[in-house]
Amino acid sequence: MNELEVRPPRPAESAQIVTLLTAGESEMRRHLITSSVAGALKNPDAKTVGLVAACGDQMRGAVIGSALPGGTGVLVGLRIATEEQDELTPEAAAEVAAPLFQALTAYLHALDVRFIQSTCDTQSPPAELMAVGFQHLADLQYLSVEASALNAQVSPELTFVDATELSEEQIVELVEQTYIDTRDCPSMNQYRIASETLASYRAMPQHDPTAWRIAQHKGEAIGCVLTLPFVDSNALELTYMGVVPSARGNRWGASLVSEAGRIAQQRGLQTVNLGVDQKNDPAQQIYERFGFTSFFGESVWGRRID
Repeated sequence: MNELEVRPPRPAESAQIVTLLTAGESEMRRHLITSSVAGALKNPDAKTVGLVAACGDQMRGAVIGSALPGGTGVLVGLRIATEEQDELTPEAAAEVAAPLFQALTAYLHALDVRFIQSTCDTQSPPAELMAVGFQHLADLQYLSVEASALNAQVSPELTFVDATELSEEQIVELVEQTYIDTRDCPSMNQYRIASETLASYRAMPQHDPTAWRIAQHKGEAIGCVLTLPFVDSNALELTYMGVVPSARGNRWGASLVSEAGRIAQQRGLQTVNLGVDQKNDPAQQIYERFGFTSFFGESVWGRRID
């Protein structure tokens, strides 16, 4: 019997890899995985890598991962080939998933990745993730609304300035303060560092430094609104917003959402999209009042590899 070999994929295997990694996935995730497979095959030295586990000519599993700035990596997909996928246990998956993931982390380590996250369907997390030590971090709901709906009056107690008016150190310190006792994916606090998170945001091709705003009260920074303008899709992504602990309880969250709407309308963008932790009830209530509606949901899993 042939021994298990972990190796780069061959071009002729791309269709099989896509079929394996996209089985049971949503249309949105199928598109992401298909694009990642194509990128890994076309540019094997880039920051996206694909690997397969095979016994001779029989593919036993596949993995796709990418390195992002800020020490973060994304596990796009990790699947084991089996006719009984629904009954696959983490213990059974580990035989193939563990060597695949070990080879992937060796590649990502060389790119200074220290934390890897992955997303999957909220109802049925793959056994492969648990087999290689991933922890469930949050269930996210993705919401959308017309930018014109975000015209609520901003509190007269607040002013907003471009983040470009603050130093990098001031922005990092502010974001770190907003993480304290947050209800926005609190499990991420064991992994996320403000400087690394901000670096990953800035690395996005859509990043516009003037689309980041700082909320001030009596001249003191108390919150932030970080957005990404997706001009091609006519949408603004509200990537992150937060308020420091000392300023909470003043009902200023709605003012931060309204500022996101103002950023969108200044750029002529039609919609505002965001992701929210399903357990973040205060934020959910604010978004409901503005008329946000859900269009997608997924679970976030992660683990450190340093």
